[in-house]
Amino acid sequence: MQNKGDNGMKYNNETSEKIMKVSLKLFSEQGYYPTTTKQIAEEAGVNELTIFRHFGSKSNLFQVTTEHYVIDSRVDYILNDIEDLSFEEGMLLIANRIYKLFIQNTKLYKVQMKLSDNEQGFVKLKLSRKIISILIEYFNELKERKVIEGEPEIMAVTLVNSLLGAFTVEILGDNTVSDLKWEDIVKEHTRQFVSIYKL
Repeated sequence: MQNKGDNGMKYNNETSEKIMKVSLKLFSEQGYYPTTTKQIAEEAGVNELTIFRHFGSKSNLFQVTTEHYVIDSRVDYILNDIEDLSFEEGMLLIANRIYKLFIQNTKLYKVQMKLSDNEQGFVKLKLSRKIISILIEYFNELKERKVIEGEPEIMAVTLVNSLLGAFTVEILGDNTVSDLKWEDIVKEHTRQFVSIYKL
């Protein structure tokens, strides 16, 4: 069954998939405005008119593409199998899973970083917000059990922003900032986080 957008257009077919794949590549490399539908068409091996027939406009192509590739359908899994773990062990597992989600969405974050402030509305990445929402619920539960102290929302935002900051430095630095492995960096962020909030 084919997925349709609000305007009734079909995106879940071979041609649309090819266009979106090329679009994501060019948008992440060049940014939104420098990338033209002509470039996308040429690299995708389609007529430029085909892009407008499938997506209606460049801005809609951009929005559909970013939404399509957000790997957030399995975000809930970050809390899997942590019931029997200590707070420290559980947080390390959660933090590693969050960072891996960032890695899976590298191209989308590169797209977002290339947008100026007044263009940010183009990208409605739900990944970080979903993670924060799940963490708030988890931290509320831990607070009720008197495992942690602190405000759950602040804790969730702090953890995600900390990991996202480390991830941003890694992709902007193109691995030239440090030789440290991301696993070691995540482990240290988690250690500091646990030391602040654990009762």
